[in-house]
Amino acid sequence: MSDKIEGFLEVGIDENFQVVVNHPDLKVDELGAGHIVFSVNQARTLAYLLIRKANEAEEEGKRKYWRDKEKEVPAPDRTQRVMTDGSPEDPDHRQIDPRTGMQRGYIVLSAEERAKGFVRPVRRTYTHATCGMDTTMGLSLAETYARDPGFYGGTFCCTCRAHFPLDEFVWRGTDEKLGT
Repeated sequence: MSDKIEGFLEVGIDENFQVVVNHPDLKVDELGAGHIVFSVNQARTLAYLLIRKANEAEEEGKRKYWRDKEKEVPAPDRTQRVMTDGSPEDPDHRQIDPRTGMQRGYIVLSAEERAKGFVRPVRRTYTHATCGMDTTMGLSLAETYARDPGFYGGTFCCTCRAHFPLDEFVWRGTDEKLGT
């Protein structure tokens, strides 16, 4: 994908996720150096395009890394479930504490299952789109998301003090929804 400045300068991304600038009319001087002269507006436009393309290249590189990682890591075994403290699964874990709005306990994949590898980065903080506030979860929960992004159907918002579907949340600083 490339963008053009005033129909002649192209800014794009190559197959190695590097930003490439092409100028078809580059003229080399007597010392063998090529010069491109920009007006102030052209320079600002180029700076904007370079930053945008660098961000796109970085994000595409990350997506490719995790797509490849997903192929390398064995599929999660969802039967390997424990509570966040490592104790056996508690059938009453969903009871809500009226003081905090949180469940009595939360289920995660076992430490052994999480140790088999992750298909997403381990991220601990997410943002609730409704209230705009962040919630930070414990490491075993974060590692379960990283091992098996579809493990949970909902999550907790510390500000709203309630549970909501995952599509109401994004990982902090991104537009990536939890569970994807």
